[in-house]
Amino acid sequence: MKNTPQNLLLGNLWIQNNSKTTVLQQKHRLVTAPNKIKYEPLIHNQESSPIKKINTLLSNTPVDNKTNLMQPKVQKVTQDLVHNSPKNEAVATKLYSSWQELNNQIIGCEQCSLCNGRTNIVIERGNRAAKWMFIGEGPGEQEDLQGKPFVGASGQLLDKMIVAMKLNPIEDVYIANVVKCRPPFNRNPEKEEITACSNYLFSQIKLVKPDIIITLGRFAAQTLLKSEVAVGKLRNKIHSYQDIPLVVTYHPSYLLRTPSAKKEAWNDLQLALKTFAEL
Repeated sequence: MKNTPQNLLLGNLWIQNNSKTTVLQQKHRLVTAPNKIKYEPLIHNQESSPIKKINTLLSNTPVDNKTNLMQPKVQKVTQDLVHNSPKNEAVATKLYSSWQELNNQIIGCEQCSLCNGRTNIVIERGNRAAKWMFIGEGPGEQEDLQGKPFVGASGQLLDKMIVAMKLNPIEDVYIANVVKCRPPFNRNPEKEEITACSNYLFSQIKLVKPDIIITLGRFAAQTLLKSEVAVGKLRNKIHSYQDIPLVVTYHPSYLLRTPSAKKEAWNDLQLALKTFAEL
């Protein structure tokens, strides 16, 4: 059956149907290892680098001609910047070249405080050779308990969305999150937590090599696009992550809270299907 708008709408029951469905899951055993390592922070934006900030402060702060010393305010800011700056600003994000290496590092990860409250690390579900990749923000309660992304109420809705696209949630897609551990009380992931975990997500994209990416919610979109723009302004257009077409849509949890936005999300999925067909 062709993915015409008419045929797609026939399978588009997730927009109006809120009944419970069985979540399709892929059984996949991950290799565990006790490796625990620390990483350097990501590259800092040069516009906000310590040298840039110091030069700006010096240019706008008077200097004592008799002693030729910086004013106390500049001295303090300089000390703070030096103390809090990474040892090497040129350190690039480390990407992993194999699934075993990546999984070993994620399982032993203690790069942020989220590791202290996790039950399970949540890495993936779906097909590692899939052409479609869906990326959310972080695990919830059920995901933390089961060790797989999108297996709670949001996951049930996501599966309905995928099926409405005439795709198989097990064979045709790969699903991951920006952060791999559950934030306490399902709060939003913080910037430091996203930074600590982003190299894992970038490695997953590198290994899967999807033909198209759909981001679910603002944290996934902003992480991949390096943008602070809201989801509503990023929708309705094709973006790109390392030459991979990227479509932004709402997170299923938002759609559960705001059912009226489901039609907009369906438009995003149709845009993704059209883009995929033209590849």
